[in-house]
Amino acid sequence: MSTRVAVTGSSLAERCLGVVPARLRAVGALTWLIVTLGLALRTYNYLRNPSLWHDEAMLVLNLLGKDFVELLGPLSYTQAAPPLFLWAERAAVLLLGDSTYALRLLPFLAGCAALLLFLPVARGLLRPTAVPWAVLLFAFNDHLLWHASETKPYSIDVLLATALTAVWLRTRGWSLARRALLFAALAPAVIFLAYPGCFLLGGLMLALLPAFWRERTRPGAWLACAALALSTGAPFLLLYLGPARVQRNPVLDSCWVSAFPPWGGPWWAVPVWVVKSTLDVFLYCCAPAGNVLAPVLVAGAVVLWRCRERAALLVLLAPAGLALAAALVGGYPYAGTRLQVYLAPAAVLLIAAGLAPALGWLRARSRLAAAALALLALSAVGTVAHNTAFPYGRADTAAASRYVLARLRPGDAVQGTTCEDSYYFRHLRGEFIPQEDRLAVPAARLWLVVTAATAPDREEKMHRLTPAGWECLGRREFYRTTVVLLGPGPATMGEGQRP
Repeated sequence: MSTRVAVTGSSLAERCLGVVPARLRAVGALTWLIVTLGLALRTYNYLRNPSLWHDEAMLVLNLLGKDFVELLGPLSYTQAAPPLFLWAERAAVLLLGDSTYALRLLPFLAGCAALLLFLPVARGLLRPTAVPWAVLLFAFNDHLLWHASETKPYSIDVLLATALTAVWLRTRGWSLARRALLFAALAPAVIFLAYPGCFLLGGLMLALLPAFWRERTRPGAWLACAALALSTGAPFLLLYLGPARVQRNPVLDSCWVSAFPPWGGPWWAVPVWVVKSTLDVFLYCCAPAGNVLAPVLVAGAVVLWRCRERAALLVLLAPAGLALAAALVGGYPYAGTRLQVYLAPAAVLLIAAGLAPALGWLRARSRLAAAALALLALSAVGTVAHNTAFPYGRADTAAASRYVLARLRPGDAVQGTTCEDSYYFRHLRGEFIPQEDRLAVPAARLWLVVTAATAPDREEKMHRLTPAGWECLGRREFYRTTVVLLGPGPATMGEGQRP
């Protein structure tokens, strides 16, 4: 039976797609090679263990300093994150410790799982020749690689978007009631695990509407869809009136001003903002050429429409439309930022769906133009290769803290200047002085750990934080971080004090 199915499948592919079985096998091997390389890149970035960046460090301090109940309230350092993600990270800390490997384990596993899930999604929705392009654009997505090695919820957002699409494709043969009940069971976890979960579930509900209209006379369809609406709406209201409301603050709002429409401008300002923001979303989701590939994305949507994948197309596109609608009423930012990375699976699938026919069309007219389009799509690989060899230049606070801790003596104090320092020196007690405070008690020596983007800014901070009459006893430079050892000068040194 399995042999007959395999033969039938191969002959069908050969007749309908013009692809011989040997070529299909080669395409499959290439696809798995890309997946393997994508997993290797994610593992390398995780094991490389880069220093925390400031936004990540601020969220980590909340995870270390608050219990499960406190994580449902306002977060310190103007942070915001969905409650179930915070609880999962807090549980990881209690079980595995507070190292960066433990804190980043959940996003890393989510990034790997999303890539593995994306392969059957691409195979279930795209033609065989388009699958390697889709997997390549997903596996070699620089932003997805970055988010898979940081303690932030964005890798979880991508996994949920991929998983819900996979479930949709897997249950295409199910009845409406059965599908609605399955999504109803998943909805609360999705809502509390990811802030964009409401948009993803909204897309599924819109895609179910045609089936509901066809079965509107059946009581079972009404009951199942009512259960889905209730299991989505009730958790959303709890989230909106609870953690999401108390986490929103003026500082966060000021950071996302450009992610909301300029209603006070001229009549054309909002349409221009919509187009620009949408292109920026494509750019972030498929860097470095996602905005340039927007026509290919539109072509991919047309391909899926003609292939009668209209419900799946709605699953892919509706979350972006709902997010845009939320931004228009001031509810959720919409821009080319990490907040929209959950749209990456949809953007990649649509670009890949349009890329294969676009390359074929161009090849028949100009091989040079077809080569240029292929190179444009492959630019993602070049970006990842460059950023892997020359990682993004975040301050090397991890190495600076290790240097200080290896040389710390009894009676020394450490002055931090960033939230990253508060994490890396978390095991010091009275010896550590947070960035907001100044040295208030006598110390034999003072270690200044100064982080800033430019050398003049670091010099200014060092001058401001050096106690009067103290002098430099040593200095060590790290990337964007300077460590200075200070001690009392001769005029201020008390009896018996020595640096």
